[in-house]
This record gives sequence, structure tokens and C-alpha cells, in this order.
Amino acid sequence: MSDISDRTPLGDHKILAEHAYEAIKQAILNLQLRPGTQLVERKLAEQFGISKSPVRDALQRLAGEGLVSQTRFSGMTVQSFDPELVDELCAVREKLEEMAVVLAVPRMTGADLAETRGYLDQADAAMVAGDPQRVVEANRLYHMIFGRCSGNRVLDAMVSGMQDRVRIIALLCWSWEKSVGKEEHEQHFAVLEAAEDGDARRAGRLMREHIRWFREEYRRAYR
Repeated sequence: MSDISDRTPLGDHKILAEHAYEAIKQAILNLQLRPGTQLVERKLAEQFGISKSPVRDALQRLAGEGLVSQTRFSGMTVQSFDPELVDELCAVREKLEEMAVVLAVPRMTGADLAETRGYLDQADAAMVAGDPQRVVEANRLYHMIFGRCSGNRVLDAMVSGMQDRVRIIALLCWSWEKSVGKEEHEQHFAVLEAAEDGDARRAGRLMREHIRWFREEYRRAYR
């Protein structure tokens, strides 16, 4: 994480809190701060050259997004993702993302489908290059497009709101089991091919099965 003190006015609490939020969030999403890491306000404030107050605001915001956890005894830590929590998250994803796909497919234009295929091409190129960060980012955009095209703003927000946690889980799984990426990629293409055929129910079912497979792979690979 970079020092932000030289590019933000020290008197502007909101700007400082926003920069602290973005810096900490990116470190969490990229596993620079790994799940379970203690987040000490004083140390983070010293790193940024600011007071503890904007750091505290940033951590509270991240806690609201499910990226940071808080307990009475251990304070703030980066959220850990044990198999039970991943099961709970994926159980919700199965329902919401299947619904998103079923609603999206009849609405998707040729441009939407081409954009979706483009994300899978990006993921494919990143896998060849051995760059998991780019793989999971392309996959995040792939999943989000179905929510965006669903025509349901509430559903779109709910699907999008889970993707940061999914990114972390995917990176962890990738770090434990490199072969996961290839099968995941094939499943993504199967959903897209059903969407291109205009078969919304099949595409939705394949998305549900894909997420169920993902949760089982995480449990198997978990360390």
C-alpha cells in the first residue's frame, strides 16, 4: 500500500478516509493483506501519514462490505473465508446469479454477448500468462454483466456486491489449486454458449451448477 500523505490535503477528512479506504481495499483484494491479518489503526495511520480517525472510518466501511471483521477481543482483521462462510455466500450466489442469467439472456444484445466473450478471452490470455490477478478480474466482470443486463437494479446491486468477496475466495483457491482455473473457464464458456443460443433456462442452470462446483472445489482445496 502506498503513502497517501503527499497527495491529499491533511485537513480534508473525507478525502483522507476515501484514500485510506481505496488503499486498504486494494491490498485486501490483491491478498497483500491476507485473510486473518490484524488491522491496527495506529500502524495504518503511520503508513499513510494521517490521523487514526480517517483510517477508522475506512475500516468501518470495509467491515460493512464484508471485507473486514471486528470482534471484541481481536479488534479489526481482514475477513477470513472458511468453507462454512463460503458455503453461505455461494448458496446466495446460486439463487441470485441463476436469476440474473435467466432474466439477462433474453435482453442481451449482440454487443453484450461480445463483451461477455471478451472477458472470457481476457481470462484465457491471463491464464496462459500465469496472471491470476487478471484472471479473477476478468471473471468478476463476466459475472457482473449478467446482473447488469438483467433489467433489475436491485438484483444487479446484490450480484455486484458479492463480487469483491468472490475475488478473494477465487485468488485463495487458485493459490492452493492451480488446476481450478481451466475447469472454471470451461464452465464460463458453457454458460455463454447457452446464452448465445438464447436458452435462458439452460444458461441459468449452468451458472447455478458452476457456483455449486466452485464452493465444493474451495472446500476440497481449503488449507
